[in-house]
Amino acid sequence: MGRPNGLARTSVRFRPASFAGSFVALLFAAMLVTMCGIFLESGIRAHVPAGRYADTPIVVAGPNSTSKTFGSGEDKENVKVALPERARVDAGLAARIAAVPGVATVLPDLTFPAQTPTAVLDAHPWSAARLAGTPHDGAAPRPGEVVLTTDAAHRIGAGASAGGTVRVTTPAGEVPLRVSAVLPGSGARLYVADTEAARLAGNPDKVTAFGVLLKDHTSTGKVAGELRKALKGTGAEVRTGDGRGEVEHPGLGTTKELLIAVGASFGGIVAAVAVFVVAGSTSLSVAQRRRDFALLRAVGATPWQIRRMIATETAMVSLLAGLIGVFPGTLLAHWWFDTMVGRGMIEDGVTLAVGPVPMLVAVGAGLLSALLAGLMAARASARTKPTEALGEAGVERARVGWVRLVLGLVALAGGGVLSAIAMKATGDQAVGAAGGVIMLFMLGVGLLGPLLAHLFVHASGFLLRLFGAPGRLAFDNARSNSRRLASAITPITLTVAFATTLMFMFAAQDHHSEKQSKAALTADRVIGGPGFPAGTTTEIARVPGVAAVTSVLTTNVVMAGSDDLQKYATQAVGGTDTDLARVLDLGVRSGSTDALRPGAAQPPGGAVAMDRFTADTVKARLGKPIEIRLGDGTRIKPTLVATYDRGLGTAAVTLPRATVEHHVDAALDTRLLVRLADRADPAAVDAALAKVAQAHPDTRVSDRAGYAAERNQDLETNKWTNQVMLVVLAGFATIAAVNTMIVSTAARRRELGLMRMIGSTRSQVRAVVRGEAALVGVIGLALGLTIAMITLVPFGKGAFGESTPYVPIPPLLGISAAALLLAPLSVAPITRRLLRVEPIDAVGAKE
Repeated sequence: MGRPNGLARTSVRFRPASFAGSFVALLFAAMLVTMCGIFLESGIRAHVPAGRYADTPIVVAGPNSTSKTFGSGEDKENVKVALPERARVDAGLAARIAAVPGVATVLPDLTFPAQTPTAVLDAHPWSAARLAGTPHDGAAPRPGEVVLTTDAAHRIGAGASAGGTVRVTTPAGEVPLRVSAVLPGSGARLYVADTEAARLAGNPDKVTAFGVLLKDHTSTGKVAGELRKALKGTGAEVRTGDGRGEVEHPGLGTTKELLIAVGASFGGIVAAVAVFVVAGSTSLSVAQRRRDFALLRAVGATPWQIRRMIATETAMVSLLAGLIGVFPGTLLAHWWFDTMVGRGMIEDGVTLAVGPVPMLVAVGAGLLSALLAGLMAARASARTKPTEALGEAGVERARVGWVRLVLGLVALAGGGVLSAIAMKATGDQAVGAAGGVIMLFMLGVGLLGPLLAHLFVHASGFLLRLFGAPGRLAFDNARSNSRRLASAITPITLTVAFATTLMFMFAAQDHHSEKQSKAALTADRVIGGPGFPAGTTTEIARVPGVAAVTSVLTTNVVMAGSDDLQKYATQAVGGTDTDLARVLDLGVRSGSTDALRPGAAQPPGGAVAMDRFTADTVKARLGKPIEIRLGDGTRIKPTLVATYDRGLGTAAVTLPRATVEHHVDAALDTRLLVRLADRADPAAVDAALAKVAQAHPDTRVSDRAGYAAERNQDLETNKWTNQVMLVVLAGFATIAAVNTMIVSTAARRRELGLMRMIGSTRSQVRAVVRGEAALVGVIGLALGLTIAMITLVPFGKGAFGESTPYVPIPPLLGISAAALLLAPLSVAPITRRLLRVEPIDAVGAKE
């Protein structure tokens, strides 16, 4: 007994079946933790090399994030979020930059969208062409002219050659431009005269960035430092190296947040599930070998030697599983990342960062979880007296230790208390509380598993008794083997709880969003497209039969909650309509939206309306000013003039268009809401609107039903991300459940052989196993649905104002059927295999 490590290696080598369940659980855990770790590292390290600014050593641009400090003292925390829009800088800073020693040339750069009937291009002033290395051999464009790159000319098609004319829609309106030259250059870009660029961009006094060219033999670092001193307090930032790429790619910050959210938030859930799964499988593996440990105790093994042996076995299995699992985890990360790139969710140029840290964390986390679970499971076997060891090994106890009992009860109580608190929360706070509720209840179920299994078996045993002798025998077996039963019930409960909660949360959001969207839209027609300049509303209003037009410019704003900064979807309304409710009924709960109408008088600082849950989250009060950071970081303090109920179907925040039009990348409206005159001919109006739409690329004219369908299509990206998370998480939990059922059934070879020896037929034995498996499914389903409903009630109350959770029947039936069939279908093949062995051989075989 002096070499437990050697005994551990021998055990793993010659009895691999005893460790198969732990190995599978650890492998999948390592795979998912690796995937999430790669996303987290990629988000932290995400960058884009300079492209257009590659030959420009220094770029001066606006900030790409905004921050706020919460708390004080040791609790002080600075929270930073990426700005949803590009922050521009004052054009007048050119002189201050040029005065810095070492600066040779300062080139103001503007970036704004230019739409043609076939493409959306990036437009710049001609002087900025030097920043991209575009040849200057051709003549500079004069007012009314444009220079195209070859890529831009190819996308535009007809008319995109020297001497031709292209019609371009910019934030300032639609203009015809004569093509003065087509020059070689990468990227679909067009260049206009410097004197016209600011007007067409819609921000006369702002520029996107300044490209700074240096004198010969000048240190970039030294000049950059002097520029930071000169520009201190202006809001402008000095970028060098890869920082220049962030100016070209303003969506980089959002990409970072997405990758970090998937890696950290989803990774946290995955890690928690992995702990439950790994702990359950490892505990089951140890519990199944209690006879071996009892024999070792009887022949003189000390508790320390038993624990050391288990620790060595666990370390060997977890290390092997972890090392193998990191490779499919890396492949899964690549697949998910590439799919997000294809869906336009990742900024161009961002790549996946695959380093050793996520892999080491995945292997280490699996090792630590398995070791703790194994040592806790071995506690009873290691402390059993040698004279009682063999007797104790043959009996399972339904009770749990006092420490485990107390911790389990505390977890259940904590889940109940947090659920009650969540009932009073709103918005994102309710969503966050839902995750805490389900985790606490799952912890309680994991700790109190044997006790809960014993109680549920007694409570539902009458179901098995209805099936005669096999049913009664299945009930007796389940009652006397509650610990083994608990190891199978826990992963099924985990699967049902997480799958039901996540699926119903996503379904509820879709349901209420669609419901609110349909109720909110009162316009007769909706014109949607990539963007319309402000003058388009006047053009539409001139169409015979059109009574009024309301424009909707979509953006995001940033507001502070109690301890964080959050982005909120925002709609800025404008146009010719004098009554917003004629086209968009927000479901005003308090106040009035009159101040949001075009030309209406506004309180000092402006006016804003908010969804009531958003207003509660940011502690906004009716009639009081609230600090809002617009998309480019500009801070305003408008007065809250109204709260409404239909924010999920429209937008969380509503502002006048004039408030935001100079603080977005491009002041282009995404939707025009049209109200027809009382006696208008719908067919004639539709024909006239169709002619107007032909002048804009990808423009659609829809009625109310068509608008709802298009809006649902716009939400597909978020739905897809949620569905992938759900499939990955539910799939992991399902694999764990199937794995546990197979392993626990395989360990019953002697038991099933003994049943055959006393006269039971194969069909009777299969009936007993099926009965136990069905009972496992029923208990797991009941516990899982109970946890899900306790979680969904406060979520529905906080997110939608409804205490009754939204329960879609088809998914509920699907989850229920899957849970009830999972256990019987999992054990059927292994049971058939075990029954092929002769009873005398099965009873005498090694476990």
